[in-house]
Amino acid sequence: MTEIQNKTYTIKIGTSDFKTLVTESTLFVDKTLLIKSVMADAYDVLLITRPRRWGKTLNMTMLQYFFSIPVQKNGDTDEAEQLKKREIFSHLKIGADSDFLEKYLGKIPTIFISFKGIKGGTYETIEKGVKDLIYRLYATHEYLLHSDNLSKRQKTLFSKYITKEFDSAELQSSIFYLSEMLHSHFSRKVLILIDEYDTPLNDWYALQLAREAISAEEIVYFQDVLALFREILGSTLKDNIYLEKGVVTGILRVAKASLFSGVNNLGENSVLEGTYVQHFGFTETDVNTLLHTCGIDQDTETAQTLKSWYNGYTIGGLTIYNPWSIMNCLNNKGSFKAYWVGTASTALLEQALILDKFQEEIQILIDGGNIEIIADPKMVFSDIKSSPNAFYNLLLFSGYLTAERSQENEDATYTCDVKIPNREVRGVFMGSLQKWISKKFNIDVKEYNALLNDLLKGNVDIFTQKLKSYLETSASFFATGPKNAELFYNGFVMGLISAVTSQYFVDAERESGKGRADLLLIPKPTAKYNNALILEFKFATQGENLSLLAQKALDQIETKNYGAKIKTHENVLNTLKVGLAFRGKDVEVAFK
Repeated sequence: MTEIQNKTYTIKIGTSDFKTLVTESTLFVDKTLLIKSVMADAYDVLLITRPRRWGKTLNMTMLQYFFSIPVQKNGDTDEAEQLKKREIFSHLKIGADSDFLEKYLGKIPTIFISFKGIKGGTYETIEKGVKDLIYRLYATHEYLLHSDNLSKRQKTLFSKYITKEFDSAELQSSIFYLSEMLHSHFSRKVLILIDEYDTPLNDWYALQLAREAISAEEIVYFQDVLALFREILGSTLKDNIYLEKGVVTGILRVAKASLFSGVNNLGENSVLEGTYVQHFGFTETDVNTLLHTCGIDQDTETAQTLKSWYNGYTIGGLTIYNPWSIMNCLNNKGSFKAYWVGTASTALLEQALILDKFQEEIQILIDGGNIEIIADPKMVFSDIKSSPNAFYNLLLFSGYLTAERSQENEDATYTCDVKIPNREVRGVFMGSLQKWISKKFNIDVKEYNALLNDLLKGNVDIFTQKLKSYLETSASFFATGPKNAELFYNGFVMGLISAVTSQYFVDAERESGKGRADLLLIPKPTAKYNNALILEFKFATQGENLSLLAQKALDQIETKNYGAKIKTHENVLNTLKVGLAFRGKDVEVAFK
């Protein structure tokens, strides 16, 4: 990777506030045309779902900053702030439409609320967090207490919210009441922006996957949380005569909850629809512009590597990059590594990825293949344990898979071929595979890595002893049939490849000498150990002698000259040749 030279720009990483981004950073992607798209949309309420860190909150704060009417403490319009807005937006893409700016900039009373930080294990915790959020929302509009346009009743009610003396019923209607008060003050309908609406519900799905059974008390808790959000969203968006336009964002469409039941004129947009594709994530044009600004666009190898790491998403016919990873990569002088992974709680996915029922498809995906699913934006994600299709929907809508091919069906579902989008996300699957193998061995990932280190160091005897012991622990899994044995050993090899990729050149079933080695590991100059390894795997039939088969695998390595490629690497001190023969939970190893 060519390091970025002579930086003449500033990057603001981690901010989700639009005003902060555009005033404190000179390297950002202009998404202001989303503003026009929202207003031109025929739907009164928009539900837009995208993976985390794809710019949802940033876009919502952009909408808020553009449309909201700047006010002073006494409720009068803040003309100085209005001029600042015009100065900012006139230099962005939307500034080309002066008529639009004149009609809408700073002209619509706006409510913005984000449920991103609302989490908890009990209903009381969730309700307390939402109450505090509503209090802070009302506090930003405290000027309404001085408004001559609000009735005594409205001011009395406002005072209850600002002093946290409102009850549960008033909590459920709190955003609706605020829209009514803003309409009274400004004599104009209100824009309502609700960000990350599904965050409080995602923890529940993670809990379901983590446990064998959910208590009756926890089910009641979840139903109460659903009821709370159903009432808040319903009162805010359904038949609200003060609503100009509503925009709701999240990661998943929570179907079973019927949170949007009865909401009139609701438009939904997910990663399967192309309407808003250019506004969330980075397009090819966006990335090329960024690379040009950074002065690295002339390095073809760099551009291709960046694509393999961070793009691969196909939405509405466009190639989309992960924006969080791109900006972090540029900020770190072009260092390629996983930035998006680990930026938020992924307990829901982590629990699902190590379930036995998904391993066959996961290995196909890791190997670069695709699988066919029925994608449903209204999928019931709480059914992940019982429905593999629900699991792959979760991966698709969360950004861990992308649809290579998508065809809409008559029932509003989509038949899709899905695959892992890029190298960064593939690392998540490889990590989960190691955890699955460790779980089968009944050891932690640290012990699993120690096992692999014994092999890399050349301690094949110790490696063999440990492997036999761990396989004995996994006997019940192998007892269910030969397919599981094949699945396990294939996963074991993939896990081995994943663990050594950073320090070794890996060839899996590639041409070398007079044939193909199952696995060829050649240490890079920076590797801790200078041993190259050639591994040949054999699977025995019932009654076949494992020791003889392992020796046969070893002989095959030598007679077919699998080590020919290693000779070109001068840093290799030793070459270890290892033949492994498996049958169910039994293994024999021959090495030289």
